[in-house]
Amino acid sequence: MGDALNEPLDPWWRDVHHAAQLLASALGAAVTRAGRDGVYTPPPGSPPGRRRRRPASLRHLAEIIHTHRMAPGLSVDKDIVAAVLAGNLRYITDPTAVVAVARAAHHIGGMPFGPDDARRLTVACEHIATLVAAAQDADRRAFGRVPAVPPGEPLVTQTPHAEPDAAAPVLDAYFTTRRPVRRWSMIAAIAALVLLAGGTAVVAAYHTGAADSAGPAANPSSRAIVDNDCRLGAASNDIIMDAMTVFEDNAATRLDPTLDFDEMNGSARYARHDGRTYYWGRAGSDDENPRSGGARIRWKTSDGPWRSCATPLAVTERGYVHTPAVATTIGGRAVTIQVCLWRDTPPRENCLDEISTG
Repeated sequence: MGDALNEPLDPWWRDVHHAAQLLASALGAAVTRAGRDGVYTPPPGSPPGRRRRRPASLRHLAEIIHTHRMAPGLSVDKDIVAAVLAGNLRYITDPTAVVAVARAAHHIGGMPFGPDDARRLTVACEHIATLVAAAQDADRRAFGRVPAVPPGEPLVTQTPHAEPDAAAPVLDAYFTTRRPVRRWSMIAAIAALVLLAGGTAVVAAYHTGAADSAGPAANPSSRAIVDNDCRLGAASNDIIMDAMTVFEDNAATRLDPTLDFDEMNGSARYARHDGRTYYWGRAGSDDENPRSGGARIRWKTSDGPWRSCATPLAVTERGYVHTPAVATTIGGRAVTIQVCLWRDTPPRENCLDEISTG
């Protein structure tokens, strides 16, 4: 598919990624239940940890897979676990990796996992692999249909009108091509516990990169020079300050890519409430090397300044913290939204592309 980050996916690749994210969401559900109901058990012979570790973390899943030899012929580490949970096409089409992650999550959560479960996941992996092969073939056929151009004459292209996907939930937004000044490619998304919108249709606003912002984010007010107060110009129901009193991460649609970097874990999500679409972000850090930082969601109208809604993450916080949830329309006007994850020390910040909702 190349690295054309600002170009929309062709229809055949949209089908691939929807199927991949649907399978990843099922795995994410099992991991979420394992994290809620399971306990962390260190590998046999390892020294006791200095502090309590979170069950069903990426590291814990990888340890269980290795200890119980759940992935014969494949060396599974936490990065591969993260890639499977993120729906990375290289690993979500590998039945050995997918079944191992699912089996580990069920083992940690004390849930049964039998041969029928493994067969269902294997069939799902093979289905996605078939879609990938068909999409690659469609790419080759599409390239072969590019008209020849006589020497010296410009190539004129026309983008066909894309029909909306009637089965997909309404996103109420599209991604612009404006990006922060500095660009960094993301490695496989880390610590993503994915649950996409339920039902038979799953939509992911899929991009293959994230970018660092131009400046450091050493504290929640680091953008105060350019961003105004979070609620400036917003009515009471335009921004839900305590998003988790209304929404649940696992019932929302997560945007790709995640914002993860180094020890920091974060993502942007959206869901419907009272007939409106709201976006929010969340931030967390690894148990093994916790850091402080936070997440922010920024919004602006077409002719207004940026407003910033930041939520700090303390180094002692072992769960996720969440930004306020911002509606796609404020004061009856569409807004542009951006979600960022930052770390205090050393300073770094990752932001999604700006999301234009108008």
